Amino acid sequence: MAISITWGPIGTFDPATRDSASFFQKLRYADGSAGTAAQKATAVAELDQKPDFRCELQATTDTSNLQAIDLTDEGVTFPSRTIRKIKGKSWCLTDNDTYFYEWEEEVLGGTTPVLLGQRIIRGHAEENGAARAYGQVHFQATITALTTITEIFASKGISLGDITAGDADLTIPKNRLCLVKGHNLSQPSSITASTLGALPVVNPALLTDGSGTAAVGFLNTIAGTGWTTTSPALGGVVDLAFEIWPPFNHRLVMNSNNVEVQCTAVDAIGDDDLKHYVEIFVGKAEKQQHSAV
Repeated sequence: MAISITWGPIGTFDPATRDSASFFQKLRYADGSAGTAAQKATAVAELDQKPDFRCELQATTDTSNLQAIDLTDEGVTFPSRTIRKIKGKSWCLTDNDTYFYEWEEEVLGGTTPVLLGQRIIRGHAEENGAARAYGQVHFQATITALTTITEIFASKGISLGDITAGDADLTIPKNRLCLVKGHNLSQPSSITASTLGALPVVNPALLTDGSGTAAVGFLNTIAGTGWTTTSPALGGVVDLAFEIWPPFNHRLVMNSNNVEVQCTAVDAIGDDDLKHYVEIFVGKAEKQQHSAV
């Protein structure tokens, strides 16, 4: 029940090359006609759009956190009053499954840098041959009968069952975080007492259920009686939007004044032999000058 580095981190970085060298200077560094080994590696990574650092870790099914790469120790600087974007590409693999997501986080520079929050760019998975989508995902369906839906579009791994007593089972991919971004039910032009309009509400259990099945309830408000569960109107179109993160965690953390990349295994994957692989791309330290004069 442990997590350990298999190899890495691999990479050499020179901040001055990334931040201030001209394009032509970077070309000279890249072809070896000038510069140090670190300057060449930094220029080649940028020009070839390759990662600055790579690392592989082996883990069992637990929640151990392990430092994969200490960016500060590897030469990445975070100057005061700058913003440096760090981008990561992360994989977690078992014998049958592959999970991937691309993420980014900006760091406010200073003596003690400040992490400004990780964002997911995109993600996907293959679970024993079945595709799953991560990141910004969407489901849309038509209410073709009072208890039946017909799917219009669904991101991979998302499905909504038929409606029973105003509830429908929603299935989402295995995850460590699911944020409900929006829900809507467009109604047909005429609604009768027997086909009440209703608002789809996602069960909060989805926010904590890493295995991903919970109810969507269709609620209707009637004057003086409050909210009731009811089947939605025939002919309506239900739209659900989520931000879903895959069931493992690669992220930036602070260790005193150092910025580190940390990898975490999670039980939701359900395998006792996990391989983590992470690639890190270091952006330019952006700074705007200001003079009070």
